[in-house]
Amino acid sequence: MKAIVITQFGAPDVLKLQEYPTPEVSGDKVLIEVKAAGLNRSDIFQREGNYPAPAGISSEIPGLEVSGIVVECGPDVTDLKIGDKVCAILAGSGYAEYVSVREGQCMPIPAGLTFAEAASLPETVFTVWSNVFQRGNLKSGETLLIHGGNSWHYRNSNCSFSRHSCNCNSRI
Repeated sequence: MKAIVITQFGAPDVLKLQEYPTPEVSGDKVLIEVKAAGLNRSDIFQREGNYPAPAGISSEIPGLEVSGIVVECGPDVTDLKIGDKVCAILAGSGYAEYVSVREGQCMPIPAGLTFAEAASLPETVFTVWSNVFQRGNLKSGETLLIHGGNSWHYRNSNCSFSRHSCNCNSRI
């Protein structure tokens, strides 16, 4: 497969398209044929040498979120099937034609979204879910007040402060 590889730490020109082994699937992992990948600040930091990949993850291939089509399923996969359109959060290696990821790190692409749009979802959705529902224990009927959205929005908007009140109707 082809992958965008960090050949050395530095500016964007250190990224090169190279041949790389296609990942294998086992257990509860699926193989996704990547159609789009998100770009995150940590991908830039990794390329610059300031963000090491987690243990067991290739530090040569950045990419924390992708969208694509499931093309192979491990024997313990229960909810996904070949042909499913998904987006996924990764520990790395998303800038490639294929990526192997645990089924629980995938979610279906919402109706009406392109692959490019869906590739921007996983980091945000899983971060919000983890912080609001798992750690914060927000329940249906409760109110959540969100101050701002992220550092990029704050620095690059005409608003210095954003505030939203949301009613929560969650399924856990």
